[in-house]
Amino acid sequence: MRALLLVTGVLFAFWQASTEYVLVKPGSKEYHRPGCDVVRDAKDVVAMTRAEAESRGLKPHAACDPDKAPSAKSGAPAVQYVFVELGDKRYHRATCPKLGKSHERITLAAAAEKKYWPCPVCKPPIRKRAA
Repeated sequence: MRALLLVTGVLFAFWQASTEYVLVKPGSKEYHRPGCDVVRDAKDVVAMTRAEAESRGLKPHAACDPDKAPSAKSGAPAVQYVFVELGDKRYHRATCPKLGKSHERITLAAAAEKKYWPCPVCKPPIRKRAA
């Protein structure tokens, strides 16, 4: 049973790495997750799967890696809310000029689960990867 769980975990990790997209700046030795401040305004970034980036020898950028992000001081992370519009795959801050009148408030975690991307205009908080 343990062997089956181990194989399942390895296969899931491989599947996640092959379907998660990351951003790479030409000439860089690191890859970035969508929403990272380093590549947020860059015009010459290339999107590729995380597996492809790692096969090219690129390492994750520490500042945008949610596994290395500092935790909240209280120990329990605060719930963050963002806003989404029907038919839009981006999430926004409440004050974003791109946010229309018909929007709804959801948690940042829910935005991550639904694979929403951060708006490049209002620059909302970076989402954590969905497991």
